[in-house]
Amino acid sequence: MGFQMPHIAIIVGLVCIGVAFIFQIVGVAATGWAVGERSFSGMTVDVEYGLWSGCSGSSCASIDDGADLPDWFEAVRAFAIIGLLVIVGCLVVAILIMFMENQMLPMIAAILAFVAAFCLLIEFAVYAGEREEFAPSEVFDLGYCFALTVVGFLLCIAAGICFIVPKFLG
Repeated sequence: MGFQMPHIAIIVGLVCIGVAFIFQIVGVAATGWAVGERSFSGMTVDVEYGLWSGCSGSSCASIDDGADLPDWFEAVRAFAIIGLLVIVGCLVVAILIMFMENQMLPMIAAILAFVAAFCLLIEFAVYAGEREEFAPSEVFDLGYCFALTVVGFLLCIAAGICFIVPKFLG
């Protein structure tokens, strides 16, 4: 069980899923899902909301689990975490491809990459469709965390394709 040089497409897939992992961690943890400005007592303050906390100026507060959060928001949180966990699983399998000679591992990595992409798709699509109730578009724009999740989705699809390509090229 030593290191073996995999097909170049597998390496590209590993890089794609690794970057998707980093993007998803930032997307889940940071406060940049909705960004905007609010006026309080004649002062304009930058405001950001994430999945777990929100910041106004220099102070941040947790978005409580005990609060009466809408179901769609809980679903976005759930799919964000599930997507992150599936990406981790895909990353582990992709690394194993370099050390184990098993013809099923690239297919398992591809399936995991596509499942992760599906989770991320649900995450950002539901947020984009339902956010008006939580962060109205007149005040808030979609932020960098939303963008990172969309790019992570595209990287997961690219990784899945890269893991499948060697099977067809022989």
